[in-house]
Order: sequence, then C-alpha cells, then structure tokens
Amino acid sequence: MRGLKGKVAALTGGGSGIGRAAALRLGEEGCRMAVIDRNEAAANKTADEIRAAGGIALAITADVAIEAEIAAAFMRVIEAYGCLDILVANAGIFSAERDGKVHTVDKSVWDEIVGVNLTGMFLTCKHGVTAMRATANGGAVVITGSPTGIFGVTPQSVAYSSSKGGVHGLARVMAVDYAPDGIRVNVVVPGFTLSPIVHELVADPAVYEPLVRSIPLRRGAQPEELAGAIAFLASDDASYMTGSLMFVDGGMTAV
Repeated sequence: MRGLKGKVAALTGGGSGIGRAAALRLGEEGCRMAVIDRNEAAANKTADEIRAAGGIALAITADVAIEAEIAAAFMRVIEAYGCLDILVANAGIFSAERDGKVHTVDKSVWDEIVGVNLTGMFLTCKHGVTAMRATANGGAVVITGSPTGIFGVTPQSVAYSSSKGGVHGLARVMAVDYAPDGIRVNVVVPGFTLSPIVHELVADPAVYEPLVRSIPLRRGAQPEELAGAIAFLASDDASYMTGSLMFVDGGMTAV
C-alpha cells in the first residue's frame, strides 16, 4: 500500500489477535514498528516475528489504562525512532463471564472494562497524538471499534458495548479536531473475529455454527483480514478518509 514504507507505527494490544496480525502486516509493508502490550512476553514475540521476516520492531510493555506507563511508552518510541507517523489504538478487553445486563454488572467490572477500552483508548490517543504532532508532518490514527457500540448484536455486554460506543465518539471528534494538523482518524469495526481465545471457545461446530448463522458470509473473520483494513486506513490510499467507520464484519450489520 502507498505511503507505509519507512513510516513509524505504534500499535497497542500487539501481543495477540487483531493487534498481532496488524503489527505483522504493517511490518511487512515496511513500517518501523513499536509493539505495545501489557504482556511483555507476547509483545516480544510479535516484535521477534517482525524482525524474523526482515522488518524493524521493538517491544514495549505498558498498560493502556495507566497513564504513566502509556506516556512512557510513547517517549520510548520517539527515543528509538525519532518520530511517530501512525498510531493503531487497538488494546481492549472483553469478559462474557463478568459483563452482563445493566442490573447485574458490578461497578468494579464496569470500571475495569471501561477503564481499558475507553479510558485506555483516550490515554493512548492523548499521548500518541501528542507525539505525532511534535515529530511528524501529519499522520494517521486507526482505532479499533466494535458493532456492539452501535447495534445490540452482543446482548448482556453492557460495559463492553458502552465502552465501544464511547470509542466511536472519541474517534469522530478527534477526526474534526486534528484535521487542520493533517492527522486522519478512522475506526475499523471488526465483526466476529477468530482471535486465538475465540477460536478455542468455538472449536466445537455445535458452538460455532449457530454463532455465524446470522453472518451473510457464514464464517468468522481471521485476524489477518482485519489487518489489511487497518493497513489500508493507515496508508496514503486512504488519504481522503477521516472520521469514518469501516465495517469488516462479513455483512453482519447489513441485515
């Protein structure tokens, strides 16, 4: 894709799933990568894979919900590479066991999920955009959203759905605020994606088939399919896109 080779990209939640796939794809496209994850071993593994494929990458351990850690992470990116051109704000958590209907959810669960998925996204964007404005001439921010923030497609997930609804609002206001700086902000909206943990949960066809029955393509996405969309939104091929929500959901939200 145009305009990715040689760019510096930082990505949160890069240790597994969509984040790992996106980090590998951006590395393949020639980006110099900073893989940020709260799991040190997972971040290192992704960075090692990028380097093994001939790319440039460093791993940074940070929890997006802790401002001091995420601020230090972006300082390290600048120290290592001198600038930041692309930010992929992807880190998030989901708990089917502890999330639920609004009258059942403990405030501690709400605080944890919203703290990572929305406050953590805010902190990532706050310090990532600050680094971008200080060191680069424009840039691209790609944020991972969810259909659950717009549609009631995942009942009994009030904390997660609320957090993702907030993420969409954050992105669209950022798109307007930073357009004068040449910084584009877009959201990739994944559908049912077969990340490693989900793949294990739906290994039984009796579990998997009912879940995909309402998806027109009749299957879940592979993380690599989301990685392509993220790379596109980060690239110059999406130079006139900002404030957009790109659905990569197999048609789930079309019906």
